[in-house]
Amino acid sequence: MNQEINHHFTEEIRPGYELEIYHHGTDSDTFIFFIHGAGGRADQWHHQINALKDKYTIVAFDLLGHGKSPKPKAGYTFSELMGDVEKIYTKYKRENNIVIAHSYGVAFALQLALKNEHKIQKLILIGANKPRSITRVGLWNLPVFILEWLRPVFSNGFAKNAFHSDSDPDFINRERVTSDQNPMGVMKALMKGMKEIPSMNVNDITIPVLIINGETDGLTPVEGAKLLAAEIPHAELKIIERASHLVMMEQPEIVNKIIANFINQ
Repeated sequence: MNQEINHHFTEEIRPGYELEIYHHGTDSDTFIFFIHGAGGRADQWHHQINALKDKYTIVAFDLLGHGKSPKPKAGYTFSELMGDVEKIYTKYKRENNIVIAHSYGVAFALQLALKNEHKIQKLILIGANKPRSITRVGLWNLPVFILEWLRPVFSNGFAKNAFHSDSDPDFINRERVTSDQNPMGVMKALMKGMKEIPSMNVNDITIPVLIINGETDGLTPVEGAKLLAAEIPHAELKIIERASHLVMMEQPEIVNKIIANFINQ
């Protein structure tokens, strides 16, 4: 965990499971919730948290199976993870709330907004495409021991699609090493759990929405982000050059400036 993100604790979200939660309190009545993506962790937001924590109250967390949270063999369907997100949001929400999400986290954020739009003022979606049920999981049907044997294949595919060619090699290596620590059993259960992603009428979202994607994102391509932005009535799309799927880590200064301008509008 990045040393600057140090206000953290565990909290029981499901019976027997305590998720890792990161909280930075201020006098602000605006709370910002961060939701990471599949295989990610709260620390991937450290540039954004450190830029916003002195002005707003921050709540971030490691989803079940991720980061410092427990890693059981089951419990990763969309509805189960969505339940965790809703419990954390319900406990910590205030009058003014902003939700920032990345990749698979976008599905949770959109669902949260559709259910709680009157309490969420703005939505920021990074590495975003319109959520859809994953009906074919391909190699993820294989036994876990074979998936572990194939880990280099997955790692190379992740690196190819998640990073811009100009990104710092040390940064890429650190993220690859961290990603390679994700248990394959968890990732398999997570992928299979995406079959449950419901259809969402995103055109019903009337709050301001900011979508940020890296220009060479191979996991959530720009074309998908454009389609999502076109369906949401008050959405604006920013495409960041020299960035890919982890755009908030690859180009943090640019992303932070765009986020700050959007929040202050």
